[in-house]
Amino acid sequence: MITAPTTRGALAGEWVKLRSVRATPLAAATALAAALFIGLIDYASAADSWDGWTTDQRERFDPVRYGFSGGFYVAVLAVGTLGTLAASSEYTTGQIRSTLVAVPRRGQVLAAKVLVVGGVTALLGQLLAFLTFLLGRRALTAKHLAVSIGDPGVTRAVVGCGLFLAAFALLGLTLGFVLRHTAAAVTVLFGTFFLSPMLLAPFGDEVARFGLQSVFEGLGTTVPGSDRLGPVACFAALAAYLAVAFALALLGLTRRDA
Repeated sequence: MITAPTTRGALAGEWVKLRSVRATPLAAATALAAALFIGLIDYASAADSWDGWTTDQRERFDPVRYGFSGGFYVAVLAVGTLGTLAASSEYTTGQIRSTLVAVPRRGQVLAAKVLVVGGVTALLGQLLAFLTFLLGRRALTAKHLAVSIGDPGVTRAVVGCGLFLAAFALLGLTLGFVLRHTAAAVTVLFGTFFLSPMLLAPFGDEVARFGLQSVFEGLGTTVPGSDRLGPVACFAALAAYLAVAFALALLGLTRRDA
């Protein structure tokens, strides 16, 4: 049976390693700058051009989702890369051998990394999501387009975008364990995000909506649309992605030599 000190020690070790990865502060700074700066530009642009929009454009305008369609994509990719490096960098440097000597139970290694990477990126994701929303709300106020955090679906959409950022980091983490090579893992991660809707398109529009990018868009929307999944289905699809990824990572970690 795993004792509490051993569990705390594994978590502490993973926290130290995540902090020591050179890309950690860079990824956080990139995510922060991109989400807030580009998001604010997007919101300000919408406010400035509102008077020239058609009726159809105004009806389809989502005051929450609009700010998460530009810079937040960069933030998602930056944090996804950080998640990948949390695992792949250990294989690159050979540190994974020391990790497995210190924590022989490989499942515990994966669990500790998931908790640390997931916890850090979840906090970062919520910070970015709420700051992006609040800045956007201020930019839209002049045109009376702003919505309140208490309006129907708004809190769910903002929290959902923040959670997606953490989930994407965890997908990157699992790919780092499976592929053990940073460039390959990042390529597959980005490809899955951008190309999955197109790869699923031949199976019909209903299936294509389960693509990872489509799930992200569905999580952050407050305007219903037939071209995307509903919020519950989006959360379920994201959970399914993570479940498969965790299973593959655990399988690779326990069945293959370091």
